[in-house]
Formats: sequence, C-alpha cells, structure tokens
Amino acid sequence: MKEEGTLLNRATFEFSQEGNCVAENDEYEYLTVECESSLGIDRDGDCFYVLKTEKWSIDSTADLDKLFDRIKKIIKN
Repeated sequence: MKEEGTLLNRATFEFSQEGNCVAENDEYEYLTVECESSLGIDRDGDCFYVLKTEKWSIDSTADLDKLFDRIKKIIKN
C-alpha cells in the first residue's frame, strides 16, 4: 500500500461582516461554510459546501463568487 501522508478530509470556514443597513439589532452577521466530501477532500479532489447562518447579506452574486474563490484557493494549497 502506498503511503499517502497527511490528507485533508474536511474544512470549516467562519466569516463575519457588519450587518446590513436595515438591520435593527444585528451589528454583525456570521457565516460558516463547511467543505465536506465522501472520501475526504484530498482523495476526491473536491468537496461540496454546507452553509450555516442566521443571516448573511450580499449585494450581488459576485460577492458569493469571491467568497467561494477564496475558499477554493485555500483548499487547493
């Protein structure tokens, strides 16, 4: 059996930002993104995403693209 070394199985990212302009009591918003895979991220070469939040505001879908691009860069390194 070939030795594989250290493998990344799953990863969790936690983000925060100031609340949106119409938020009455929410000074900050929090988002957790979990990256999971059936065989592990390194073995599968990719992952699916689980989003957890009570509230997360975006101005456009480009905001989400930037967020996921950042996660992908970290996972691939």
